[in-house]
Amino acid sequence: MNKCLILFVEGDTEVEFYKRVVTNARRLHPANRFDTYIEYRNVKGIGGFKSNVLRKFTKEIKPKYGEECRYTVILCSDTDVFEFSSKPPVNWSEVEQELRKNGASQIIHVRARHSIADWFLYDTEGIMEFLRLGKNTKVIGRNGYDKLQNLYRRANKVYFKGVKSNDMIARLDINKIVNSVRDQLKPLYDVLGVKGWV
Repeated sequence: MNKCLILFVEGDTEVEFYKRVVTNARRLHPANRFDTYIEYRNVKGIGGFKSNVLRKFTKEIKPKYGEECRYTVILCSDTDVFEFSSKPPVNWSEVEQELRKNGASQIIHVRARHSIADWFLYDTEGIMEFLRLGKNTKVIGRNGYDKLQNLYRRANKVYFKGVKSNDMIARLDINKIVNSVRDQLKPLYDVLGVKGWV
């Protein structure tokens, strides 16, 4: 039976980032490859987990791989919108229920503590280099997103959350980031069969 792994992420930046994370995982895999088809889908923001995941799963993924495939769905989200909200924007158990009803065998969550911008900032040096900022540039801001925006502003650029910024993603030291957020990435690495890296 074929296996298919689908990563649903919040934006284009995340698609680029998770592709690099999976490539990194492949390097650590005992066979140096996966026996799984891997797909990435942008749900366009946190609300997309409610409105886009099921549609993309049933209309794009399943027709491509068929009913006989074993589907593992990975929902990659930021935690910041859930931390202070009395009414969370997504009811995860409803999303999971609908996916299971439509053929998902396994559903896994990868949650970036606060936001994925916080993950990127584990390689501040790579970001500064990409933006051509001095090594002593101060990183200021209330949160990861704010800090990234401030750094971009100093370089006369604009950082848009979720919008493709793969030039920056390509410059990041993925190893450094992965090692800094091992606990948060562990569910993904486990399902890919990468053992003993934590």
